[in-house]
Amino acid sequence: MPNWLIYAAAAAAAYLLASLLAGRGFGQSLGALGGNFLLGYGSLALLNWLAPASGFAVPINAVTLLAGGWLGLPGTALAAALQIVG
Repeated sequence: MPNWLIYAAAAAAAYLLASLLAGRGFGQSLGALGGNFLLGYGSLALLNWLAPASGFAVPINAVTLLAGGWLGLPGTALAAALQIVG
């Protein structure tokens, strides 16, 4: 099993636990978690799919996947900004 998958599962479990402790219901917490992961991973895939036309791509690795999955769209924007700066 790849390490990034283990990290993503651990991050998802921590996020779910934090939302449950914050007073959200299980369904609402799971929905927020799933929405963030879908938006984050989808935006990374879209950004890299448009790379030939734009000339800009963000490498898909454990750090960018976790940032995009945990934070959603802002995580992808953060990974793109760090790619431009660094």
